[in-house]
Amino acid sequence: MRKTLLLLTLTFFAFTTPSIGQTLVDDSTVPPKLRVFINGCDRRDGGCDMDFIRTEITAVDFYRDNQTADLFLLINDNRSGGGGRQYQLLFIGQQNSYANRSDTLYVNTKQTDTDFEVREKLTRFIKLGLAPYVAKTLAGEEVKIDMKTSDELVEEVVLETVDPWNYWVFNVGADANIELEELSREINLGGDINVNRITDNWKINLSGRIEERLRRTIQKEPRVDEDGNPVLDADGNPIIDEVENSFDVSEFGFGHQLVKSISPQWSYGYDIEGIQNTRFNYQFQLSFRPAIEYNFFPESEQNSRFLRVNYGVEVRNNQYVEETIDGVMEETRVLHSLRASLGLNQRWGNLEVGYRLRNYLDDFSSWTTGVNVRAEVRVTGNFSFFMRVEGNYVQDQIYLAAGDFTEQDILSGRVTLPSAYTIDSRFGFNYRFGSNLNNFVNRRFFGRANFVGND
Repeated sequence: MRKTLLLLTLTFFAFTTPSIGQTLVDDSTVPPKLRVFINGCDRRDGGCDMDFIRTEITAVDFYRDNQTADLFLLINDNRSGGGGRQYQLLFIGQQNSYANRSDTLYVNTKQTDTDFEVREKLTRFIKLGLAPYVAKTLAGEEVKIDMKTSDELVEEVVLETVDPWNYWVFNVGADANIELEELSREINLGGDINVNRITDNWKINLSGRIEERLRRTIQKEPRVDEDGNPVLDADGNPIIDEVENSFDVSEFGFGHQLVKSISPQWSYGYDIEGIQNTRFNYQFQLSFRPAIEYNFFPESEQNSRFLRVNYGVEVRNNQYVEETIDGVMEETRVLHSLRASLGLNQRWGNLEVGYRLRNYLDDFSSWTTGVNVRAEVRVTGNFSFFMRVEGNYVQDQIYLAAGDFTEQDILSGRVTLPSAYTIDSRFGFNYRFGSNLNNFVNRRFFGRANFVGND
C-alpha cells in the first residue's frame, strides 16, 4: 500500500513540474524598450530641454503620439517663493503591464540656477521616475544605477535651510524697441523693478514700471490756396508738402500686494496700485482693493489644477488729463468686483478660464463683465488645437475724454474711443506627421541668424 502511495506521489510531481516552470516569464514577452511620450517641455522654458533629455536617456523610446506610448510623462511647472521654479513630474502608465500605475515627483530649482543646471537636475529626476518602468524591459538589464550622494549635495541642502536674504527676491529689468519706416519712427523705452517675498503663510510684492513711447509721422498733403484749390508748380504739378506730427505718450505705474494664508483654501489681502496712462485719460490713478479668496483645491495641487474665487471692494481716485464726458477732472469712486479662475493641466492638454464682474457702488448702471479662455487640447499626439479668446461687455468707461479729437490722435493711440464691447481672439492648430519615434538629436546649423521678415 505504501509503495502504491509513493508511486502515485512521484507520478503527480512528474506531471506538475512543467506547469510550475510555466510561471517563469519568457524573455520574448518582455518589451525591449519603454515607449514614452513627454508633454509640457515646450513652453519656452530653457531648463526643460527635450534635446538634452533625449540625449541623456537612451534606455527608452520617445514617441510623438501619446496614444501609442506605454508611459505618459506630464511636466507642469510653477513659480516658487524664492524666484525659482517647481516642476511637477506626473508618470502615468497607459497600457501593457504599466497600465493603472502612476507616480509623482517634484523638482525645486533656485532663481540663481542657470538653464544648464536646471536641465541637469530635471533630467536626473526624470531618470529616477522612469527607473521602475524601465526595470520591466530588456533595456533595463543594461542600465546602471548609482545611489551614492556627494558631500557637496548634503552641504547644499543644509545651507538652503538658512537664507541670508530672508526669502526676499529682487528683479530689475529694462527694454527698448525701435521701429523705423519711410514716413514714421517709433521708439519705446521701458524699465521695471520687482521685489517679492513668498512663504507658505505670506506673499509680499512690490513692483514698478515706466514706459515712454515716442512716435513721429510724416504726412504728405497737397498744398491748397485760400479757396481750397491745389497749388501747382511751374510744370503744372500739384505741390506736395510734408507735415510732421510728433506724439509723446508716457505711462508709469507701481503696485504693492500683501496676502496672508488662513488655510490651504482661504486667504485674504490687499492690492495697492498707482498708474499714469494718458491713452485712457489717466493723469494718475490710485487704487486700494482689500479682498478675500477661496481655492477649491489645496495649494499642493496648483500645478495640476486650481479653481479660485476672489471678491474685493476697491477705492479709486482718478485724476484725468482731459475733462471727462461727465465733466470732471478728478473724482473718487468705490466699486466691488468678483473674479474667478479655473486652471487645468492634464494629459489632454491645458485650460485656463477666467471670469470677472465689477460695478461702481454709487451707480449700478456702470459695470463691466468679461470672460477669457486659453486652451490647448490634444486630439492625438500629432494633432492639437489651441485658442485664446477674451471678451468684455463694457458699461463703465467713465475715463473717456470729452471733445473732438483728430484722426492723428486716434491713429497714434493717444486717446480711446467709446465702445460697448471688446473682443480679442487667436486660434489655430498644430499637426505633426511621419515617424512616431523621436529619439535622435541633430543640432547642426542650429545657429542660423533669425532676421525679422524673410531670411
